[in-house]
Amino acid sequence: MPTIIETNLLIVDPASPPIPNGIVVVNGERVLEAGNPEEVEVSGNWTRIDCSGWTVMPGMIDSHTHVTVNNRFRIPLSDHFEVDEATATLRGAMNLRSDLASGVTTMRALGDRPGAERAFQTAIERKEAVGPRLQVCVRALRPSHGTAPFLSCPADGNEELTARIGENADSGADWTKLFITNVREGDTYEDYLRGDLTDVSAYSRDEIECAIEVSHALGIPVAAHAIGGEAMRWAMELGIDSVEHANLLQAEDVALFVKTGTFLSDPNLQLFFDAEVGFESFQSWEWPWWRARVEQARDLTANHLPEAIASGVKVCLGSDSTHATMWREAVALVGLGVSPVEALKAITVHSAEMMGMADRIGRLKQNYIADLIVVEGNPLEDIESLRRIRRVMKGGKWVGNTLEGAGKLFCD
Repeated sequence: MPTIIETNLLIVDPASPPIPNGIVVVNGERVLEAGNPEEVEVSGNWTRIDCSGWTVMPGMIDSHTHVTVNNRFRIPLSDHFEVDEATATLRGAMNLRSDLASGVTTMRALGDRPGAERAFQTAIERKEAVGPRLQVCVRALRPSHGTAPFLSCPADGNEELTARIGENADSGADWTKLFITNVREGDTYEDYLRGDLTDVSAYSRDEIECAIEVSHALGIPVAAHAIGGEAMRWAMELGIDSVEHANLLQAEDVALFVKTGTFLSDPNLQLFFDAEVGFESFQSWEWPWWRARVEQARDLTANHLPEAIASGVKVCLGSDSTHATMWREAVALVGLGVSPVEALKAITVHSAEMMGMADRIGRLKQNYIADLIVVEGNPLEDIESLRRIRRVMKGGKWVGNTLEGAGKLFCD
């Protein structure tokens, strides 16, 4: 039986004017109609859901996550991969449940311990686990001297890259993830940080070209961890689908993003601009060399990210390693002078397009998957209202009480 959801304000698409007192009609897992109640035909004994005190909008899409990691545990990133498999699985399950409770209905996972991403993806598809629908990379790839060895697999040279990409494809990869910038000299956490937030190339231009060509030939898009520099520019020139982070963005890079149409994903805004949960709250903030590096990247992001958006670059927000915090990313983006409309695009339609799902998610439109969230307040006027999620629907089914369990632990 179809369900009619009555709203105070309906956002069917951030690019379109909101509809006062709009309604959404859901039939099964799909949107039957959405819009002005005077223009939507309603007949029969249909179920009505009263959300007339709230805003209803599309479910949020998180463009970049690591399932079993969560900065809320206040441990170095590498330490998450020192815990046993069972603990990591329990944490991942809690993370994903909290993501869904916070209003995220679709996510892209871009690196984890072997087997984790695909296991969670299939468990959710089989309804054996609760969480957003996932796209996965299966295994992120890096050169042996590259960064983040704890959540990626080494692949050196064209032959190994070709083999690893093919193996990932056979295992069900939706994306190829490459670490194309940042190298390390040592295995400690400090060694990892000393290689981070730099524009040092990890892969050569030839290796990047090979990886993109092989992956695209298999029908798989490519995401590149790239903080800045020539490797990031090579990747865009060679047809990379998304660049992750880009926190050393320069004016010339903005022009290249515009020219190539590359998506800029997960600029990690809360890490740089939210003192409560970002870099300033970590113990590493005490290290002067690291603090200076963060401040440089923060300044470049603040200067050039709004410019990129104004120029037409499609930015997609991600929570990365801090789950159930997409509202913080959106608040930080608006804090840089970007409009709430653009912030909502960055958590809905842009990510849907990047993930090849723009015909199914990201909007409340006829025949789209019925992913929606009920928000207390109007995010077009107060972007922080995104933290006040009152109900979540994924695929036409209401999620359980969003204020219970992991939802309460991570969302409040």
